[in-house]
Amino acid sequence: MESVVLVVDDDPTARYGMRRALERQGYTLLEAESIASAELQVEKRLPDVILLDVKLASESGLEYLPSLVARKNPPIVIVVSAHGSERMAVEAIKLGAYDYLPKPFDVDELRILVRNAVEARRLREENQRLRIELAGAGDFGELIGSSKPMARVYSLIEKVAGTDASVLITGESGTGKEVVAREIHARGRSQTGQFVAVNCAAMPEELIESEMFGHEKGAFTGAASQRIGKFEAANKGTLFLDEVGDMSPSTQAKLLRVLEEKQQAQI
Repeated sequence: MESVVLVVDDDPTARYGMRRALERQGYTLLEAESIASAELQVEKRLPDVILLDVKLASESGLEYLPSLVARKNPPIVIVVSAHGSERMAVEAIKLGAYDYLPKPFDVDELRILVRNAVEARRLREENQRLRIELAGAGDFGELIGSSKPMARVYSLIEKVAGTDASVLITGESGTGKEVVAREIHARGRSQTGQFVAVNCAAMPEELIESEMFGHEKGAFTGAASQRIGKFEAANKGTLFLDEVGDMSPSTQAKLLRVLEEKQQAQI
């Protein structure tokens, strides 16, 4: 289906010039001389791209712009401004316009802008479609991507989610390790229990045993009440130990024994 381009300008000469420049470019071209006529065109068939003049006789294209960009699956709007009104065009960008074209316009610049705008809208629609498909299929929650490395991540999540195995998730800070852990929890047998995340780097070493395994009231000086440990809180669920690399080597070794032997160690 051909992309629809709507030219909104109160100057017939300007509309004619833009229409001629875009003829034979593979677009369905529409025209409007006012906001009212533009709105009729938009209601009839939502354009892919709108070339919107900033000044429309006694009307303001800037005042019309917010209602366009607020629509569901909005058109890409390129504002058109005469020399001397570039500041208004910049304001339009802040309001959501894709770009602006100065008058008198260069034919090649107009064609490139419209072509890029059409491609931007196509990519946006494709991205929305993929998100809807992923959401509808229930695939991988917040994880989005179709590259080969991401496909491998999805495959590994599927493999480990149905087991009770301990899983090592590696990656730089901010790459989404907790997101992966939550997805394993959501898809696994442990989803009936809680997902408990622990920032190991923020846990004082002398309190690790109490934090991990809890304690009874009066177990040691200062133990004024019973405390449920992280392992117990995550029973039948998932315990995510974040930043284990920041723990001391001796503490890491003792925690590894707990994970491997499934029994408490003296930490």
